[in-house]
Amino acid sequence: MTKGYSAKIGFLVRLALVLLRTRGVVVMCFSSQASFIAGAALVTCSGLTIRLALQKGCRYLPLASFPLFFGVQQFSEGFLWVSISNSGTSGSLEAALIFLFFAYFFWPFWVPLSVSLIELERRRKLIFQGICGIGFSLGALLYLPVFVSPESLEIKLVKHSIQYENAQMFPTEATKYIARLIYSLVICIPLIGSSDKRLRRFGYLIVISVAFGFFFAAHAFTSIWCFIAAVLSAYIYFVLHNLTSETRGLVDSAKS
Repeated sequence: MTKGYSAKIGFLVRLALVLLRTRGVVVMCFSSQASFIAGAALVTCSGLTIRLALQKGCRYLPLASFPLFFGVQQFSEGFLWVSISNSGTSGSLEAALIFLFFAYFFWPFWVPLSVSLIELERRRKLIFQGICGIGFSLGALLYLPVFVSPESLEIKLVKHSIQYENAQMFPTEATKYIARLIYSLVICIPLIGSSDKRLRRFGYLIVISVAFGFFFAAHAFTSIWCFIAAVLSAYIYFVLHNLTSETRGLVDSAKS
């Protein structure tokens, strides 16, 4: 059974490498096909991660749902690509609002919440819960203005990528980079600060993806980083598989 799961995850990784290989390092989410393929692969992967979480306990479900929600997010950007190609302004806006719901609002609180629920050390758990509150406030601050006034959102293609711009919220490049830095800290600190080494490895991968977005994909940071993070979320399967086995061993030791 484990070999079968590993083979499926291996296929997803190979698929990601194919997507990343074309045009050097920056191809990824630059077509509807890539977004739809990534979305379908991640939703399939989520069946494996959610199954593992159900075997262990409900507190693992938020973490296990990463691939599912990333998959839905990639589907929404896939439809955005299609609507842009067809010059459907209304459709583009609806798809963009779904995509940005996850990018702006959902992930800043869902990531620290997921980590806090499985954290065993009380001090770290409290810190992650605090970051979760910060992430919720940050997400609301980023998303609500766009949701209330979607006409302020400018969507355009830049270097084969989708760029989301809001000049009212971020009038200068400095404010934009400050917001991205705070956002990145809210996402990364709980992951790399976890007491579980496998979750920390996932966090390091996310940190690398953020650095890539900052230095090589600043023109479309939101779209490109979300795609990379979506692909990396397949690693959650390995986190849960080993975490489940280790936790069972700790429980058995405690009983004996």
